[in-house]
Amino acid sequence: MAEVAILAYFHSPEQAEGAAAKLKALRAIDVRVDRFTNNLGFELENAMADSIVSSDHDVDTVGLDVVLTAVVDAETREQAARVIEDAGGKI
Repeated sequence: MAEVAILAYFHSPEQAEGAAAKLKALRAIDVRVDRFTNNLGFELENAMADSIVSSDHDVDTVGLDVVLTAVVDAETREQAARVIEDAGGKI
């Protein structure tokens, strides 16, 4: 069976952990939730927030500092993507 990797970003660990639990119920081969931070990301977020005031940029990407990685069977990829998006994740 073919495997595919999915990388998704979330606003909170709770959102990601909820998606991870559902992915495990779908028999995901591997699921991991991590949080990342760095000064560059903080500076980029501030710059994006400043530019949003005067533009039409998508504000939904600001603050996506929780990452979920999952490996699933290719046959369940679409269902896994729906689970992630329903939990508030961005693939």
